[in-house]
Amino acid sequence: MKQEKKEALAAFHRRTIQDAAEKLFLEKGVDATSIEEIAKDAGYSKATIYVYFKSKADIWDNTLLSAMKMLKEKVWGILDLELSTTEKYFALCQMNVEFSEEYPLFFEGLLGTVALEKSETNHQTYLVGEEILDAIGQIISQGIEEGIVRSNVQFPHITFYLWSCIGGIIRMTNNKEAYFSDSVGGSKRTFLQYAFATLLRSISV
Repeated sequence: MKQEKKEALAAFHRRTIQDAAEKLFLEKGVDATSIEEIAKDAGYSKATIYVYFKSKADIWDNTLLSAMKMLKEKVWGILDLELSTTEKYFALCQMNVEFSEEYPLFFEGLLGTVALEKSETNHQTYLVGEEILDAIGQIISQGIEEGIVRSNVQFPHITFYLWSCIGGIIRMTNNKEAYFSDSVGGSKRTFLQYAFATLLRSISV
């Protein structure tokens, strides 16, 4: 019982510190946020921060793990809906657009490299990402059963292809929004709809 209470208290302190850090990361960016600021916002001393996290990078890695878990819940929520493959696909795309707009820093961070051997946290982030790809694979399998997706697509490559393309399309569109308005014509939303539909056609029957 004593050990359980100790672990619960440690988890509480870690969560409090991470919540403060996430707020600062979103407001100022990771590089501009210091350990001192995190400690102040969390209500702890700098020394206490290092009891629960090795460094600011360690806090950021845990933040990305939390963001990945949040994304996983959203993806699996779409998978569980009674929708056609096409409806699930576009719901997946829209969810990613909304996630990128609500959490731009986390979205960018999750598109970065996950070093599998760097830490246990990085490895856990990788495993959660694998669960996301598994859910996407199930959506693709449903599409094959419905006769919408080509039956000769190659697993698991197709899941990574689809997921990376969706993220890449959103990332570039977010970074080039002014360009679409001035040079391409039409809104960001119009282009995203076109791009997502074109991507779906690339694997369709």
